[in-house]
Amino acid sequence: MHEVELSEAERGQRLDRHLRKLLPDVPLSGIFKLLRRGTIRIDGKKAKPDLRLAAGMLLTLPDNLGESAGATPRPAPPPAPAPRLLTPSIIYRDEALLVVNKPAGLPVQPGSGHDFHLVGWLDEQPFGVRTATYRPAPVHRLDRGTSGLVVVGLTPQAARSLSNAFREGQVKKIYTAVVEGHPSPGQGTIDAPLWLRETARATQPKVHVDERGKRAVTDYEVLQRGRRRALLRVTLRTGRTHQIRAHMAHIGHPIVGDQRYGSTADLGRGQFLLHASEVLFPHPDTGEPVHLVSELPARLSRAIDERW
Repeated sequence: MHEVELSEAERGQRLDRHLRKLLPDVPLSGIFKLLRRGTIRIDGKKAKPDLRLAAGMLLTLPDNLGESAGATPRPAPPPAPAPRLLTPSIIYRDEALLVVNKPAGLPVQPGSGHDFHLVGWLDEQPFGVRTATYRPAPVHRLDRGTSGLVVVGLTPQAARSLSNAFREGQVKKIYTAVVEGHPSPGQGTIDAPLWLRETARATQPKVHVDERGKRAVTDYEVLQRGRRRALLRVTLRTGRTHQIRAHMAHIGHPIVGDQRYGSTADLGRGQFLLHASEVLFPHPDTGEPVHLVSELPARLSRAIDERW
């Protein structure tokens, strides 16, 4: 048996959810069984799955946990290093907060057969708080094909504060996009509900405008016109999945390269011309406003030139 003293990072978490993070190879049913038997204890006593944790509690775990809970051990392969062109750059960092510029083509999360991703890159960095159940992680997501700013919490407290800010609408996100054609009028608001299609294939739109969906509101402004394309400033009022992509396709101006939503251009590596260019939010520790800007990538500025 061995004991783990819980820290401030675990305060307020449910015991069963904490154990799921701590013991990823143990099925939930096995965790419940270990708690019922008292094999896993808190402060030397049996504990219920919904117990709220506090700093200083002692968590007792058996040494042969995998055998007693039916776990299937699996070695975790180290994340593959990202190719140089897919390496994120740091825009801002302090003790609580990190904001990076994610290249198009780099996934934020592992999965879907990708060998490299932003989470893996973060695991290799020397900064941020790391405990048995916490590691620095993005508090929101960008699609793989989208480039731009991603906000990361470097401490559990900062991550909770940032997540709450996103959830409560305290974060303003501004994007730059190149779309096919010229939207008319040149400035407007798209207020159209979006419905998530659970069974959509990878080549089909994941969301589409449907009255059954959730309200989604997008503001746009044409900044520059080319012969066949337009450069837009896009501001989200809501944060639905694929919102900008679906809304621009809905008005007949899909984002260049976004073949899933009707573009005829193929930019390779799943890229399309959408860039998260600005983000405004309260600092997780001080509450002071943070406003960060990412320069427009050359791939977007070149796209207005028909020679590109």
